[in-house]
Amino acid sequence: MSSYTLRTLPKTDDTVLAAYDPLVRRLLLLRGIATEHDAEQFLNPDWERDTHDPFLMKDMERVVERITTALAQGETIAIWSDYDMDGIPGAVVLWDLFHALGYEKVVHHTPHRNKDGFGLNTVGLNELNKKGVSLIITVDCGIGDVAQVAHANKKHMDVIITDHHLPHETLPEAYAILNPKQELCTYPEQMLCGAGVAFKLAHALLMYLARTASNGRTLPVAGWEKWLLDMAGMATIADMVPLVGENRVIAFYGLKVLRKSRRLGLQALLRKARAKQQTLTEDDVGFTIAPRVNAASRMGHASDAFALLSTTDPAEAGVLADTLDHVNKERKTVVATMKREINRRFAKLGEPKEVIVLGNPDWKPSLLGLVAGGLAEEYGRPAFLWGREEGTVIKGSCRSDGQVSVHEIMSVAHEHFIEFGGHAYSGGFSVEQERVHTLEAALIAAYRKVAQEKKAQERVADADLTLDEMSWATYRTVTRLAPFGEGNPKPLFRIRNAPLVAVRTFGKGNEHLELSFSRTDGSTVKAIAFFTTPASFDTAFHEGEHYILVVHIEASYFRYTPELRLRLVDIVAG
Repeated sequence: MSSYTLRTLPKTDDTVLAAYDPLVRRLLLLRGIATEHDAEQFLNPDWERDTHDPFLMKDMERVVERITTALAQGETIAIWSDYDMDGIPGAVVLWDLFHALGYEKVVHHTPHRNKDGFGLNTVGLNELNKKGVSLIITVDCGIGDVAQVAHANKKHMDVIITDHHLPHETLPEAYAILNPKQELCTYPEQMLCGAGVAFKLAHALLMYLARTASNGRTLPVAGWEKWLLDMAGMATIADMVPLVGENRVIAFYGLKVLRKSRRLGLQALLRKARAKQQTLTEDDVGFTIAPRVNAASRMGHASDAFALLSTTDPAEAGVLADTLDHVNKERKTVVATMKREINRRFAKLGEPKEVIVLGNPDWKPSLLGLVAGGLAEEYGRPAFLWGREEGTVIKGSCRSDGQVSVHEIMSVAHEHFIEFGGHAYSGGFSVEQERVHTLEAALIAAYRKVAQEKKAQERVADADLTLDEMSWATYRTVTRLAPFGEGNPKPLFRIRNAPLVAVRTFGKGNEHLELSFSRTDGSTVKAIAFFTTPASFDTAFHEGEHYILVVHIEASYFRYTPELRLRLVDIVAG
């Protein structure tokens, strides 16, 4: 562990935000929030005040007019979504909208993750054409599909693209495009996720129908669209878009709706996972819901996840929840097998190099990101893993250890790839088979260049607290800033002089670590580190000795019993 220092507060007058709890004040200032107005807006999101008119988005009027025409003429509409935890919830948003309007001539299509890949494809478009589809609405995809949209046009199918990915220089010749990142779009929140864009479309269509007397169509009650925030909110959290601005509002209210959601499939899935719906947090979205939804496409087909989240049949909900829970367990087994193979390689070859670069033609590309993330965290270095689904093209995923951007590494080594993409912490790539043997050398050279150019940064915590201060009161104070995620990280606390009283491992394979520390009143507080063993730290653990901890504070509702605990990030003797 490299030493953690405290983040330095910006220079401000001591009276700034003086009305707030000292810890809240410090956390706000560290986030650049230094006025009463900004603090109020951040701590107390307001739907009417803090969300934007969807008609500010380029092409929105054209889109809702085209959809209204389709409704009036009885056209068959297809919702074509991506297969992940953004595309599937976004598709459910539009599916629920059409059914709330009493419109049944709607089909959903999502490509097979491994066989079809991302975005539109001609085989799927031809299938929809045979079904009589005349309007396709994409969710979380399509912005780069120039040839595919041209194919749809030849088949006399209009395409409305709703997406949030960065547009390429050449845009598809779609009927209309909703993407806040496209040129000339003045929508204030450019960082919406795909389901967020779909939600804005749903809201706009209801607004349009209301002001045009709905063309004789019965509309849901005013404000009904807020029930769709369970899907838009959990996608916003899971897709790791910055949880600031309108995204924060969508996530904030999305969690509120999730806790009350009447979706039978979601309720069944939570029961299988032994998660309490009424206390769901962003962590439950990230670690309980998202893995099961994503497992559908990684191990089978995403249509199961869509069906689960959209079904109104209790029996079907139970069956689909069992299916997703099963494929998630299967996914865990396959991932564990891959990890064991990698650990055997390390045992044979020794300590990994500056960059972990490993592959096997038998590895499923759809699972590589999960394994790479664990390796990057465990070994403290970037991890690039590759596999092969079909043909000769190698596909891979990479994850950063948080110190160096994997996107920068791939940019330096760009000539080695067929294509690559992602951001600082995660990415994907493809490589010709004959170049995979030199991939490690290319990535290590690129890493050294990026690391040399990167200024050394100290690892920092947000505040010093004592074990005695790790209380429910502190937890409630900290969660005033929730939901946490990209752009609003969970506060990190340093605890000095923490006396260790017990060490144990738990889990089926003893793969998790639990340390217990004593407060001054004799009570204990637990610090948990998942997929970690005592050997993962440079520090030896001895009961009775004192340590310096770096932790998050959290509440666990495992088996519905509330427990305050710490999430261990790092530890040294002290």
